[in-house]
Amino acid sequence: MVLQTSQNGCRKILQKEPLSSLPHEFENEIMKDKAKKLLANYSEYRKVPGDGSCFYRSFIYSYLEQLVKVSHEEELRLLGALEPMWEKFQRLHLPGSYSDLHDAFVGFILECMEQKQKLSVRGYQEWLFQESQNEQKFANILLYLRLVTAIEICTEVETFKSYITELGQGMPDAIGYCLEEVLPVEEDAQQVNLTALTNVLQVPLRVVNIDVSPIEEPNIHIIYESPDSSVPTVTLLYRPGHYDIIYEKS
Repeated sequence: MVLQTSQNGCRKILQKEPLSSLPHEFENEIMKDKAKKLLANYSEYRKVPGDGSCFYRSFIYSYLEQLVKVSHEEELRLLGALEPMWEKFQRLHLPGSYSDLHDAFVGFILECMEQKQKLSVRGYQEWLFQESQNEQKFANILLYLRLVTAIEICTEVETFKSYITELGQGMPDAIGYCLEEVLPVEEDAQQVNLTALTNVLQVPLRVVNIDVSPIEEPNIHIIYESPDSSVPTVTLLYRPGHYDIIYEKS
């Protein structure tokens, strides 16, 4: 996968930065003011590459980062949520090897389980950061998340019709949409991607928006809420065309 330099100049996931640095990234005064207001509830953020996979990369990194603070039951829950995907994939005509990508994803989740058992919280997070710098390894994980997203959209067409006007003809149109808009690594994630992926994984997702809309406060969009409070909540920072990770004050 070829990485593009993002609007903030990084080519790989970076170390955390104090959120006080964020307002300086904006020239627009409305966006700058909204960034400053985030300081009341958030303390740090982490930049990710500005390629088409910034959502998937931010989402999975934030989730994996929090696994060290929960029991092994969470990893087992996640893998269980993915079990129906293979049968659904077989009914579709989507490209790629589901088994290979699934095995890569499961293998990394099991590796995370092993590392968090023997490392401290800080040690685990440092290990995860180093793993994230291995682009080839993370590439398969990101491709798997795209494939899971596409499978969900194609098999739950009625659920996603309201998001995508092209789905008027049902599954054939959904497959065509996913081939063009979901699976290619250069394509940015739309809201339907966020909703489909979190529906499958059942991982809570909140998106903090910084934009030029006239509302004074940053808008927080809740994409998915879990009835299980033990499941880590992913919180992402969105500015037009790009996702980063943002951290609440402890």
